[in-house]
Amino acid sequence: MLRHTLRVMAAVLVLSGCAHQRPGQISPIAIRATRIVATAHGNAPKATPDDLTTFAREAYAASRKDMRALGGGAGNCVQLGVVMPMTSNSEGAQYLVLSGGSLNGAFGAGMFLGLQDKNLLPPLADVVTGVSTGSLQSTFLFLRRTDLDRAGAGPDANDRDYKWVGGMAAETLPGADNATAPKPGHSDIEDLALAYSIRKETDILRPYPFGGIGMLAHGAKGSLDPLRKRLLALISPGTIRAVAQQACRGRKLYVGVTDVDDGYGYALDLTALALSAFDGNATATRMLQVRQAYVESLIASSSVPVGAKPVQLRIRLVGSDPEEHRRNLFVDGGARFGVFLHEIKDAQAMAQRSGRANVTLLTNTRLSISPWHDGDLKNPQDGWLLTTLGLRTVDILENQVYQLSVGMVEAQADSLRMAYISNENLMDNGRPAELPGDHLYQGKSCDAWHKQDDEEHHPVQFFASYMSCLLDYGRARGQRNQWNTVPQN
Repeated sequence: MLRHTLRVMAAVLVLSGCAHQRPGQISPIAIRATRIVATAHGNAPKATPDDLTTFAREAYAASRKDMRALGGGAGNCVQLGVVMPMTSNSEGAQYLVLSGGSLNGAFGAGMFLGLQDKNLLPPLADVVTGVSTGSLQSTFLFLRRTDLDRAGAGPDANDRDYKWVGGMAAETLPGADNATAPKPGHSDIEDLALAYSIRKETDILRPYPFGGIGMLAHGAKGSLDPLRKRLLALISPGTIRAVAQQACRGRKLYVGVTDVDDGYGYALDLTALALSAFDGNATATRMLQVRQAYVESLIASSSVPVGAKPVQLRIRLVGSDPEEHRRNLFVDGGARFGVFLHEIKDAQAMAQRSGRANVTLLTNTRLSISPWHDGDLKNPQDGWLLTTLGLRTVDILENQVYQLSVGMVEAQADSLRMAYISNENLMDNGRPAELPGDHLYQGKSCDAWHKQDDEEHHPVQFFASYMSCLLDYGRARGQRNQWNTVPQN
């Protein structure tokens, strides 16, 4: 989250005159990108229906003909064995929208784990969007495979590398009714929960040594290389194939990033990226490049400025004529928006799925903001520091981004189901549900775990024990099917 990076405000001021080279581009693959703007005055390219909506129909029509006559996505769909025609859905489209929230993403992972425990998962989404920590969740909630499915189509445990699995939640995560700990390879959602279970911050973020001197040398507080390795272990060839197959069925997956060079937000099309792994001869080299581009997209969406380095990606702009290719620097999508939906809804047009927009919105943070100081707001404290005022201002700006972004999604939804980190509108046996910070896990409250992590380990951003507690809190919420907002009849 942005406020964590401003804890090093003084060091940033000292180091601001130090230049750094742009990081290299890890994969040569160009990623389809749609500009996200909230107003007609935002200079957005003209929205066009996405060609993936026609792939399944084209593949089906050609499946009895010479497959060599097909090119691009439709040909890839035939190669993948997916030749189902697109069909309309009179009940409307299902959307899953996943917010940013940094370490608080553990809540969302736990929420969906609890829903899976009780067979309460919302309908499979036609379109999934994610920002920051929501982008890290997006692939697993898009696929949602489990060996409990009637088809028995869970993730292949031999396809993903689970050497990284560990942490408190991986060993014991009781939930509301003593459910078992998540198992590697049992389901995509359990793999997601395990990914948020860390032993220590360095499992996903490696701080550079020597404080400000390290920032001077590297241009960031720490490196996300450990997270990059964890993601490459999970975004396996089998995962890419599964995403591509869903693309052929007309489903879509987007993650949000912010372009440092032009200042706009973009939605990166990960379904089109996965499908491109099967272009031509679908070589092992091509698959590796697609996996790397996929992971770099997720890292870019999660790279909070100063906390981590920006990421260089090659993109191709949807709606530009001719299609424009360029290499730019990208950072956390949360710098522009907390969640997004309507721009993609407009661009794709959902031509084969007319009707209501049924939205499930997972907000991996709080939507309210706490008072600056404890006590009576009518008689606040007189003193303040430059750093604390700066941090408070960032809190307010970040909260405003989330409130506006969530409000825009709410306005687009005909039917809305939403969960966020609060007990607002939640009741247990006629009484208000527990506050997130009061949730007990392994004998301590989440607030107590957060304080212990801070005092003992001084993490930059990721509080390991607190994340396990928050994951458990989310799981308990999911098992009880506790949504802050539910669809109105």
